[in-house]
Amino acid sequence: MNQFNTGAFVAKGTDSPTNNDEIDLMKGVRALTRNWRFIGFSILVGIAIAIAMLATSTRLYTAQVDLNIGRSSEAEIFRDFSGVSGTRQSDTEVETELQVLRSERIAERVVTRLALHEDRSFLTVPQSGLGRIIGFIRSQISSLILFVSSTLSSDVPVAPGFDITSEELERSAIDRAAQRLRSNMTAGVVRGSRVIQIRYTSTSPNLSVRVANAIAQAYIEDQLESSDIASQRAIDWLRQRRDELRVQAEQTTAIAEQFRAANNLLGVNIAALGDAEFDRLSQNLIAARAELVELEARNRRLTDIVASGDTSAVVRETATQGITSGLRSRYLDVLRSYNSLAATLGDDHTQSQRRLRELQEIEGLMFEEIRRSAELVRDDISAARERVASLEAAQAQAGLRVGDDQAVIAELRQLERNAETVNNLYISFQQRFQEATQRQEIPATSARVLNRAQGAFQSAPNPPLVLMLWIILSALASAVYVIVRDLRDDHVRSEEEVRSVLGLEYLGSLTIMGRNSNSTAARSNDALPTSLRSVNLSQRLSFSVDNPLSHFSETLRTGKMSLTLRHSQLDRAPRVGIASCFPGEGKTTVAANFANLLAQQGARVILIDADMRKPGLSKSLGTEFEVGLINVLLGEVSWREVIHVADDTGLHIIPNSKTRVAHSAEWMGGKEMAAMLDQLDREYDFVIVDLPPLGPVVDARAILDRLDGVFFVLKWGGTNLTLAQRILAADPRVQGKCYGAFLNMYDPKKAKAYGNYQSYKYYRTYYDSYHRET
Repeated sequence: MNQFNTGAFVAKGTDSPTNNDEIDLMKGVRALTRNWRFIGFSILVGIAIAIAMLATSTRLYTAQVDLNIGRSSEAEIFRDFSGVSGTRQSDTEVETELQVLRSERIAERVVTRLALHEDRSFLTVPQSGLGRIIGFIRSQISSLILFVSSTLSSDVPVAPGFDITSEELERSAIDRAAQRLRSNMTAGVVRGSRVIQIRYTSTSPNLSVRVANAIAQAYIEDQLESSDIASQRAIDWLRQRRDELRVQAEQTTAIAEQFRAANNLLGVNIAALGDAEFDRLSQNLIAARAELVELEARNRRLTDIVASGDTSAVVRETATQGITSGLRSRYLDVLRSYNSLAATLGDDHTQSQRRLRELQEIEGLMFEEIRRSAELVRDDISAARERVASLEAAQAQAGLRVGDDQAVIAELRQLERNAETVNNLYISFQQRFQEATQRQEIPATSARVLNRAQGAFQSAPNPPLVLMLWIILSALASAVYVIVRDLRDDHVRSEEEVRSVLGLEYLGSLTIMGRNSNSTAARSNDALPTSLRSVNLSQRLSFSVDNPLSHFSETLRTGKMSLTLRHSQLDRAPRVGIASCFPGEGKTTVAANFANLLAQQGARVILIDADMRKPGLSKSLGTEFEVGLINVLLGEVSWREVIHVADDTGLHIIPNSKTRVAHSAEWMGGKEMAAMLDQLDREYDFVIVDLPPLGPVVDARAILDRLDGVFFVLKWGGTNLTLAQRILAADPRVQGKCYGAFLNMYDPKKAKAYGNYQSYKYYRTYYDSYHRET
């Protein structure tokens, strides 16, 4: 018997022990793959929403104007009138011009010029379809509240209101329109330039073009007005300063003339009062003293040279004299000749000694010339001292002559200098005032429009962007939902979960039954006792018999092999229970097919429907039984009288009747059930008991001690692992007597997205080929 069946191998490959990060990543990928239809539907819903938004949203149009702001008018006027050289326009100045463009003053100028506060297309607020619905609901609620409040307060006297003039209403409308214009306008600087791009957005393309051009024109007009105002301020300031300087110049000139008259200096040249002679004597005295100092220094140096006998010093000090120049040249020639002879012939040679004596003679002549130069210098010093003394005497006499008038002359000179300075300032301001007056008559600004708005382009909604955003949003939202739901999924889907989480032996996966199963011919019942009544099992209950080579049947044979190996030494029929945790997991189907499979192999098998609360096996037979298991336990009939036989396999079945009892658990574990099972052991080869689910009732636990073992049925993708684990942990006997677990309702197509390279997805082709050849 092939225990290593298809279902077992598929489930084993579903969760292979790999790296945790890889498992998490692959789990997310498989979750997205499994739910691709849901994700695709979500994307289609997102596309539908995007199309609805595009169809119901108000279209917005944007117009753009390129404006060169140049230099600000105030800075230009300040540079021209103040005389300060201009500098490169900084980022702060550009940002200032941006703020001017966005200011209320520009907005109000545009609103007033185009009468936008009276333009309905300008005042209309763009809304999407959802916004229109919300706005309608709000208006209805507001109307209802207003109606209720007016009804309730109809008897309350109305407080006197305030009268609002038409000018105030118009001013309020202009303010609101200006705020709306500022909110729909954007302005930005083109990098590396002084060009500003002005954009305006509205529901009308023509309106956007008009407003954008009007904003640029309003800015230029504002610059002209600012220039005119700045010019007028500069002219006023120059006029005021010119007048002040004129008065001050007249005052300083009058003060200087009055001082001349008071000191009898009218028409007198101040330079002729002795200052020139005194200055000349002072300069000559300074030059004479400098010459005297130089001669004294020269005399001291010559005296030191003579006293020290320094030959090199002699050469330096006499270098400027014509007599010593020749001596020096001769001295150097003889010195070179001496050095050459001394090096060649030696110091004691006659030629060398002759050159040495010649050097000494020349040195004597040079020292004699130095002494004669020193005597001449001393004579020059005496003459320089006499000249200095005479100049000092002459300067003293000149000082006595001008000493009395010096203070008056100095004060007069200061007064005349002040008067001249003020007069020069007056003349300069007078020239600037005249230039400013001429410039004011020709208003100009450096700001100009580079590109006017010729047409508007649709800026919102952007169909490609809206579609892309909704596609991405819907895909991400659905993917996150799928992954979160998959992470929270606590249903059994693999062999690893059966073994590690529930602690049960994995017997294999029972695939979903085909809808068009081929029925086999009915088995003859001529050999059966005439007292036994036959029943015709549905295709679902006899699928293993009708399809003996299917994966479903192979997995049940695995369970039969496990049962045979466990009870190979048992001298009676094994009592086998088929249990599950919850209803709807297919235990009745598994029990009927397992029993039919054993009966088809020639074994005497009896199947008992032990679910007294909800007898699913009895209902599946398509007949309402008057008597059944509960009647046998009550002693009303014998178990032989309630047996029914399957037509095709000869399987004996004890169904359950319509009779219900209050304490079904006591009957399941009572002595009557034990006595019946003892009798069945002697009559049959296998006793199969279809147990009630373990979760809702305790009936299965009550009969557990009477059974030799239990097959556990789990629904693939349906049994909750946490609850099943709790149920099994509540009664350790279940695991102790469990042969193993079947993973029922296994869907190979859906399992592809849960598996990896070892899964059923990759090996099913080989299994199907094998079974087809068989």
